[in-house]
Amino acid sequence: MKLQKKILLSNLLLFVLPCLFLVWLIVSLVRQEGNERLNQSRLVILNQINENMEDIFFNIITFSDFFYNNPKVNRLLSQRDFKDAYESIKADKQIQEYIRERWMLYGEDGYFVEFLGENGHNYSSLENEDIDFVYSDLKKLKEEPWYPGIMETSKIYYIPANSSAEFAKNQESAVRAVRRLINFNSGRIIGIMNVSIPKSGLQELLESGTESPFRNTLLVDDKGYMICEANGTASGSIFGDTDCLEKLQNYDHGYFQAYMDGVLQQVCFVTNPTTGWKIVMSDNVRTGDWFTNQYLGIMTVAVVFLVLAFFMSWYNAHYISRPVQKLKNYMRAVYQGDLSVRAEVETDDEFGQLSQQFNETINQIQYLIRQLEKRDEEKRVLELQALQAQINPHFLYNTLASIRFLLEMDQEEKAKQSLLALVKFLKSTFSEHRKLIPVREELEVLFHYLVLMENRNPDSFVWEIHMDPDIQECLVPRFSIQPLVENSISHGLGEKRGIGHIRIEANQEDMDLVIRICDDGVGADWEKIDRLLNDKSPVGGKEKLKSIGIRNVQQRLRLFFGEPYGLTAYALTDGGVCFQIRVPVKTEDD
Repeated sequence: MKLQKKILLSNLLLFVLPCLFLVWLIVSLVRQEGNERLNQSRLVILNQINENMEDIFFNIITFSDFFYNNPKVNRLLSQRDFKDAYESIKADKQIQEYIRERWMLYGEDGYFVEFLGENGHNYSSLENEDIDFVYSDLKKLKEEPWYPGIMETSKIYYIPANSSAEFAKNQESAVRAVRRLINFNSGRIIGIMNVSIPKSGLQELLESGTESPFRNTLLVDDKGYMICEANGTASGSIFGDTDCLEKLQNYDHGYFQAYMDGVLQQVCFVTNPTTGWKIVMSDNVRTGDWFTNQYLGIMTVAVVFLVLAFFMSWYNAHYISRPVQKLKNYMRAVYQGDLSVRAEVETDDEFGQLSQQFNETINQIQYLIRQLEKRDEEKRVLELQALQAQINPHFLYNTLASIRFLLEMDQEEKAKQSLLALVKFLKSTFSEHRKLIPVREELEVLFHYLVLMENRNPDSFVWEIHMDPDIQECLVPRFSIQPLVENSISHGLGEKRGIGHIRIEANQEDMDLVIRICDDGVGADWEKIDRLLNDKSPVGGKEKLKSIGIRNVQQRLRLFFGEPYGLTAYALTDGGVCFQIRVPVKTEDD
């Protein structure tokens, strides 16, 4: 994937998508805040309905208290038998007059009251009305499950009309406020009084909170059964979900979302303190709320912001990828060998600095290439000079002369040995083109050289070579040991009386290969040796070959392995000289 696409995708993931999430979060919070306020306003409406319902219950209590505490009514209702029919009619008339006097404020609103006496006499505010009215059967009411509850208290007991078969005979009734009546003197039950609260009155009260066409207000009992609703006649349970029913039963007020009749609705409720029933307001959850002016404004700003974010992401990707693509083209040209290419420095920002550093890097590469070419040339010159030092005509003439002398002295075996050593020495010199060879091969060439020199100078020196088998494959520069051995033979042992000794050792010390060439000769001119070891000037072609051996070895070792390595010399306790070569342990595999 190209850099521009990567930057664009990363900006989309790290910037645009979080912005989308932020917009969604803001809209959700605004929507949640709006729903919170709407639900609070619904609770205010429900509380107002609840207060109006409490006023109704308070008026019913006031009205019932008149009959409950009136001694005349209590005495008339307590009579079990009358002397004659006249007394019975007279008593009925008196109670009816009491009812009419106290019921003038309620009759027009659809309320009615009925008294069901244990003595068999029943009274109602509708008895003299021009309607068909049927009294509730007291005996059947006593069989209903709620009836024992009113016998335990003198307070009003509120019964949903649809929960009683007798009260349901009057279809206009929604709630019955039932109260027992007792004789003041004996305390015996003399009957019950119930006030009918009409459905129309409750519906009108509940309709005050249903301005929206999607909203409905309900009155439900503590088990979730509807008593009355604003938009029609309801019955049965409206909450099939037990969680919703538990919320209604466990809390006095609140709101939640629930499915009612298969439609997701927002449910708000309050509790009536007198009855414990719930006044519930349900409103459809509408998705169209997203298209209100408030949400449209937020979404418009969000869309503009996202367009700007996408544009900035594209611009940043283009701004970054264009100079990178140019640098890529420049680097491809360098890779193909064109070191003359230079990047255009168009700006002074990081991309401009990167272009400037690219140009400086190319300049440095060119400089290093020239340095490498120079060092390779120096190595070539040193290799040539080392080769010349080994096979100069003087060396070859002396070797052939010594072979002739051996033949004249009838020492054919030594002559044959010298001739064979010369052939192998010359073969390794002319046929080998590697700059670094295993120390094993370097010592083999040295062996042939020492055989030649021993036969040329019989009884003048003896020699020995010791090599650690573990380091025989370690690499050393060609012709790095032979010049030092030649120096020992020419200078160290040339002026010594008696037989000299030369010892060559090759070992590993830590991570370095150490080769020592030691002799017991007459010593050395240390000032000259120190000057040769530290002289960094190029080895000139006009110098005498015998004076370039030590310098040649030192410079070649440092060209191959660096300044920490190379050649050192020190005096031995018996007066001899020891040259030490130190190089890192490296093999052809390395």
